[in-house]
Amino acid sequence: MFVDVRGFTALSEKTEPTTLVARLNRFYSLAARSVFDLDGTLDKMVGDEVMAFFGAPYRPEDHAARAVQAALEIVSGAQSSVDGHDGLPVGGGVATGEVFMGNVGEGEVRDFTVIGDAVNTAARLQASAGPGEVLITDETFEAASSNIHSSEVRTLELKGKEDPLLAHVLRI
Repeated sequence: MFVDVRGFTALSEKTEPTTLVARLNRFYSLAARSVFDLDGTLDKMVGDEVMAFFGAPYRPEDHAARAVQAALEIVSGAQSSVDGHDGLPVGGGVATGEVFMGNVGEGEVRDFTVIGDAVNTAARLQASAGPGEVLITDETFEAASSNIHSSEVRTLELKGKEDPLLAHVLRI
């Protein structure tokens, strides 16, 4: 699962740095709480993006549904205004599949993460999502469909992918 602020560069041009950091910190806090509450693993918070995964090391049968729920909670919560502070326009992507989980890197520079086609696909879906959207793969939709009541379908040409991908669009 990837969730990212839309238009962050333009936002940072017109927002005071301390205000921008406060808004990002609220986004990060919301993301961490949503991921942890659903037994996910928060992998990274980089710039204006959050990466998390579900299904390892704790592997509930409904890990795909948990990932979708977390993405929807983060996108919805981030866009809401709180205490007079504007929300952030956020979009997300979720993909399901087998991945490598472990340390990458050598020597003193290592990173515990997940790597694989599903990770790349989720990142590409997130990059294609508009504000208030979470794009999910067909496989994720099938695994989580009992929790999803409606979706639009969009065919996407994702960077680096040979074939078009069918994505389900969930809107907040």
